[in-house]
Amino acid sequence: MPSSRPHSIPFVISLVTQINPDSILDLGVGFGKWGVLFREYTDIIKSELDPPRYQRENWKIKIEGIEGFAPYITPLHNYIYDAIYIGDILEILPTLGKYDLVFIGDVIEHFPKEQGERLIRLALEHTNRYLILTTPRFETNQPAVCANELERHRSLWTAKDFRALAPAEVLILPGEILLTIYPKPGQPRILPVFKKPASKTRILGAKLARKILGDQLYQILRGKLKLKKR
Repeated sequence: MPSSRPHSIPFVISLVTQINPDSILDLGVGFGKWGVLFREYTDIIKSELDPPRYQRENWKIKIEGIEGFAPYITPLHNYIYDAIYIGDILEILPTLGKYDLVFIGDVIEHFPKEQGERLIRLALEHTNRYLILTTPRFETNQPAVCANELERHRSLWTAKDFRALAPAEVLILPGEILLTIYPKPGQPRILPVFKKPASKTRILGAKLARKILGDQLYQILRGKLKLKKR
């Protein structure tokens, strides 16, 4: 699908806010969800103290993407992203420069293992600071969907696979998603961090908060359940 399960959103955004990148490359943009979130939590969030930054002409963060299936691109993409390159990621990525953050969100499983390993190595060459990657932990047997053969799942990845390519933190997220964080040499180790939502829980009530967030995410945010490392 040009979309993905929502479980990884708070974890990825926590990492992005810690990195505070000046440039982001989104590999496999799909519907454009991650571009919207990256824009919101870089430029837009800062408009609270700098109101002109809400306007597109005042955005400061370079956010670009690569998409293999041109029919996915809409006016939304053209507004949010500074540039989107259409075509084969493995062919386009070597032609681009470097970014503070390269993000591969639920994309690596669409490549055969050998090509996926090549993609990770290329992505590491094109990031100055971090590569973040998410992928399903278990096989989903997804076929071609949305009239797009690129949507077929062709590989399943483990923490061992990711660590074999470069030093990495690999976490199991709610929804059985693997989150992999590759820091470039000299960059600090980062992990998702959350403030306890005590005030919101009081407003909503624990039962309603748990229902909205889901049990696993609720427990993590309350500090009662830790992410598993793999």
